[in-house]
Amino acid sequence: MTGPESVESTGFYRPFPAFTEWNLGSFDTADFERYAELLAAAKESAAPEALESAMTAAMRYAAVDTGAIEGLYTVDRGFTRTIATQAAAWEAVMESRGVHVRPAFEDALSGYEYVLDAATKTVVVSELWIKELHEIICGSQETYTVYTAAGPQEHPLPRGRYKTMPNSPTLTDGRVHAYAPVVDTVPEMQRLVDELRSEAFMSAHPVVQASYAHYSYVCIHPFADGNGRVARALGSIYLYRSPGVPLIVFADQRNEYYDALESADGGNPFPFVHFVMTRTIDAIGIIRSMLQRSGPSLASTLDGLNKLFNSGAQDKELQAAAVRLKSLAVAEAKKQIKSLSIPPQLSVIANPGNVGQVPVPTGYGAVGDDGSWFLQATSSWPHKIRALILIAAFAKADDSAASELLMVSRSDDGLEVWVRELVPVESEALKLKLAGWIEGKIAELFVEVTKQAEGDAS
Repeated sequence: MTGPESVESTGFYRPFPAFTEWNLGSFDTADFERYAELLAAAKESAAPEALESAMTAAMRYAAVDTGAIEGLYTVDRGFTRTIATQAAAWEAVMESRGVHVRPAFEDALSGYEYVLDAATKTVVVSELWIKELHEIICGSQETYTVYTAAGPQEHPLPRGRYKTMPNSPTLTDGRVHAYAPVVDTVPEMQRLVDELRSEAFMSAHPVVQASYAHYSYVCIHPFADGNGRVARALGSIYLYRSPGVPLIVFADQRNEYYDALESADGGNPFPFVHFVMTRTIDAIGIIRSMLQRSGPSLASTLDGLNKLFNSGAQDKELQAAAVRLKSLAVAEAKKQIKSLSIPPQLSVIANPGNVGQVPVPTGYGAVGDDGSWFLQATSSWPHKIRALILIAAFAKADDSAASELLMVSRSDDGLEVWVRELVPVESEALKLKLAGWIEGKIAELFVEVTKQAEGDAS
């Protein structure tokens, strides 16, 4: 790549056109208008909580992928949706992509919130406002890469201040895409703000406003870095005013996005305006899909469902400890059964598995089939026997629980156990009390066997 000191000497900056000179030709807005009406109707009938959730998700969609377009991190649709909808464990999913991802996302989100606030209050876009937007959207970015003849170098990023060095990139074919020279940046930004305040611009269609503001700003590239993120947020202010959505460009639309901008560079802005309109319609579609759901949200429904099924054990460490306790209990039961003198006609087993429901004790949560096991005795001769004791290990779910873990059957208060007795290894005290408790369960099983045998004989 050619060093930035030389790129502007080989490239030629073409000033962005005045708004009245932006030749769009025919511009069909029928689809846009129909979707805008659908969105307005959906908002009118939506519950306040559902509307807030949908609009927040739309803003988060825009914020997630705006950084990915610039190569700050990588995304896929699953990742983007998880973060945008704040699905389960979204913070952990984000952290897995690198510690730098969340700060960049939160900066972008703050930028879109700033834009929404300005759109709601009908703030007039000024140079100061754009500088503040840049400062917000690049809030955690300390440096940016400068390409010199000696190679790439990291320089401090002057947030909210115009560039002091050329930033025109050299393309892969050796051509230079020239942005405004440093000396022209201030007058070009002043001209841009004047255009955005002109009567012709103010009366234009919101998609045209968003497209022109975005494109003209990108032509200047006034800051050392972060210009793409600012451009997409700047365009969003006009779309937030009407129809009420941000400009959402997904990372996998990058090539189409850049091609449309390049067409505008060549004097044909229609592909870029159409791109912006299509992205706006898509954003409306995303929001409407969330508002078209009837009844309570999926998250609240699942929360209630979990409570109904008594699966309140949420602590992963406690759940794992409960499963381990179950395994120790099954092993101990098998050991004891093997040591007993049992009539050969009687089959007695201890096995993991869920063959029935053990009521969940107050204050505890089920850990699913992984926490269940059973003792069973069967015989077909000389007495028909089927005796069964269901047992399960539970984990503490709230402060009403007496201990961290509890192993219980239907017929007793259960065996209280603490994680410290299992981690890092099972304690001798646990081994002894577990052996005693299981011996009692086996004895209980044989009492039931005796009762059935006596009944069969009579």
